Amino acid sequence: MKLGIIGNPVSHSQSPRLFAELCPGKGTYDLIEEPDFEKAYGIFLRDYDAVNVTMPFKELAYYKCRPGNDAVRTIKAVNILKKEGDAVVGYNSDYLGVLDILKGLNPEGEKLLVVGCGGAAKAAAVAAVDAGCKVYMTNRSYEKCYSFVRHSPLDIEVSELKDVDLEQFKYVIYAIPAPLPELSFWNFAGKTVLEANYVTPCLCDRVLEQGGKYIEGIIWLRAQAVAGFKIMLLPLSQYEQ
Repeated sequence: MKLGIIGNPVSHSQSPRLFAELCPGKGTYDLIEEPDFEKAYGIFLRDYDAVNVTMPFKELAYYKCRPGNDAVRTIKAVNILKKEGDAVVGYNSDYLGVLDILKGLNPEGEKLLVVGCGGAAKAAAVAAVDAGCKVYMTNRSYEKCYSFVRHSPLDIEVSELKDVDLEQFKYVIYAIPAPLPELSFWNFAGKTVLEANYVTPCLCDRVLEQGGKYIEGIIWLRAQAVAGFKIMLLPLSQYEQ
């Protein structure tokens, strides 16, 4: 099969290395760096069986496909586009990766804070709800966060960044690719923190110094890759959606 990843930038992507490691001999995997989404989508349609989708295209890609499951319909962002017959179907392995990590932590009934409201943050929020957490979201744009929750079936509380009381949360998923000024007031002692950014993480040292548990973004990346490559490579009848 011919696979790849579309986005801008993608030169830092670990996906080709993970594909070679996890799926040896199963096909090819290319970096497709293109700043224009419509051009990137056209390259996929012309040349590829399936592609991963990364920033800034995850939400745009949702409107080019048939959602593969209810989680995708709620998230309204995809990181996999796959040709299935005459259709292009979209999936979200970020959701599957976070759900797998959370199940290993046994967080049911605990309060969890998602910081961010991009495609990865939305996937994490849905996964946290499905893992049985009491989920809260915050973001630089309160309106974006509120709009996402209001138009979804999710039972999620939304808070302004300035109003977040970190003390009440046992788990934090940080899905913004840069440090926020508000972080200077947060103490991560006793928290378990999963950070999405694996290229330039901003929380690792601080979380560990303050006595928290840190789960690096490469763990998330690998978990979603395992689920995602299965979706990309196998016929519909052979994988669980």
